[in-house]
Amino acid sequence: MKPIVFAATDGRALAAYRFDAEGPVKGNVIIAAAMAVPQSFYAAFAGHLATCGYTAWTFDYRGIGESLTGSLRHVKADLSDWLTKDYDALLLQISETSPQRPVFVVGHSFGGQVAPLLPSRERLAGLVNIAVGSGSMRHITPRIRRSAPLMWHVLAPVLCPVFGYFPGARLGVIGDLPTAAMFQWRRWCLTPDYLLTGEPGAREAYASADYPVLALTFADDEMLLEDGSRLLHAAYLRRPVDYRVLEPAEYDLPRIGHFGFFKPQSEAALWPLVTDWLDREACR
Repeated sequence: MKPIVFAATDGRALAAYRFDAEGPVKGNVIIAAAMAVPQSFYAAFAGHLATCGYTAWTFDYRGIGESLTGSLRHVKADLSDWLTKDYDALLLQISETSPQRPVFVVGHSFGGQVAPLLPSRERLAGLVNIAVGSGSMRHITPRIRRSAPLMWHVLAPVLCPVFGYFPGARLGVIGDLPTAAMFQWRRWCLTPDYLLTGEPGAREAYASADYPVLALTFADDEMLLEDGSRLLHAAYLRRPVDYRVLEPAEYDLPRIGHFGFFKPQSEAALWPLVTDWLDREACR
C-alpha cells in the first residue's frame, strides 16, 4: 500500500493509495467510495484485489478524508466536482500510464451511481456496482424514509448556512459534506427517479454507457430498496447488466447490509464474486 498524491483536472491535490498487484498484473481497479466514506474503509478489499493480481486504487474526493485540508467550510465542491474533476482525473491518469491493461471501477453506492456520467467512461473495461440504488424518497427503507424529511427540509437548510458545511458526523447522519454537495444530493433525493431525473443528462448517459456491469444488491440493505436498484440498472440500455440480489443466509453471513460487503468477514464468501467476474472480463 503506497500513498499517492494525484492532481484533479483543475490541479487540486488529492490523496490516494495504490495497492500493487502480486505476481503478473491482470489490470487496474479503482474503488470509488460511497458518499462521505473515507478511502480507508476500502483498504482491506483493495489489499485482497492486489493478492489476486490487480493493482487497486482508493482515493478521497475533495473535502473528504485525507483530501481535506483546512476547514470543510472552505470547500465549495459539489457532486459534479467529485465526478468530473476528482474521480475522472484518477481514471485518466491510470489509463494513460498503463494503457496496455484494462481499468475497472468498483463503485460503492454513490461511486457506482455516477460512473455512467464520467467524462472518460469510454476508458472503462467494466464496472462493479456494490449496493448501488436510488436514494429517492420512494426507494429508501421505511426507517430512513421517516427521518428523511427532517434532513432534507430542516437540518440541511438550517445547518449548512450555520456551519458552512453539513455536519453529518456529529449528528450520526451520513457524514460531513460540503454544502454544495449536500444540496445537489438533496435535489436528486427529492426527485422520483433520483439522479436519472435530478441530474441533467443522467438518463441519457446511462442509456449510452457501453461497458459490462456486475451489480450486487443485498436483500438486507438497511438504506436502499431493491426497486430503486433495479430502476437504475434498467437504465443501462446498451448491454444487459449481470444483476444479482444476495441473501446473507445463502453465504452463511448474519448480515451484509449497505456496508458489509467491504468488511473483512465477507472476504471468503463475497469477494470472489467480484474477482471471478474481473478475471473473466480482463481476459476478453
